[in-house]
Amino acid sequence: MLIYVPLIIPWPGLRESYSKVYRVGAAFLFESITLEGLIGFHLLNDGVEDDIGITFCSRDRTSPNGKPLTAEASISSFYTSYIYVAFTAALVLAGPIPWRRKGWAIVWAMILVHGLIVLKLTIWIIYGFSKEPISLIVLSRFSHQILAFGIVVVANNLSFGFIFCVFIWILVSFRRQDWFNVLPPHRPIRPSV
Repeated sequence: MLIYVPLIIPWPGLRESYSKVYRVGAAFLFESITLEGLIGFHLLNDGVEDDIGITFCSRDRTSPNGKPLTAEASISSFYTSYIYVAFTAALVLAGPIPWRRKGWAIVWAMILVHGLIVLKLTIWIIYGFSKEPISLIVLSRFSHQILAFGIVVVANNLSFGFIFCVFIWILVSFRRQDWFNVLPPHRPIRPSV
């Protein structure tokens, strides 16, 4: 808690700076992907919790007034990304391993936690392109159920992200010999006479 709380305190400019970094990263990963649609990320400055706007646009399909079909969505970079980065960093830094190992552990932890963030954003993008009015991705009934499960369990569920971060922490922080130090020594059971 001594590490996590200072990381999530709303320091002046922290959320705005992180929103910009998140938008640039999302744009780098997803705006260059071109199917039959385009995706754009922009900052929202209207004072609401969601700070990243996502615009989905069809290249070929147009609305009745002749303009390309578009859809809008918004997400919070803080709740979909930053809290997991801070939580994972706090776990690794507070862990009972030497500082040299913590350096490598934090590098690998950040790579893995950003993989979770990309997965969450990918689910939202697939959802955005599969719903009306865009409907550029046509899903089978089974695929739609998988997507709905991904939205409920992975993309919208804060608990899933924290549980995933704990597994990341265990994976990057502990070696096999560390478990022998944590677990009590095994004593053979002697039969009673």
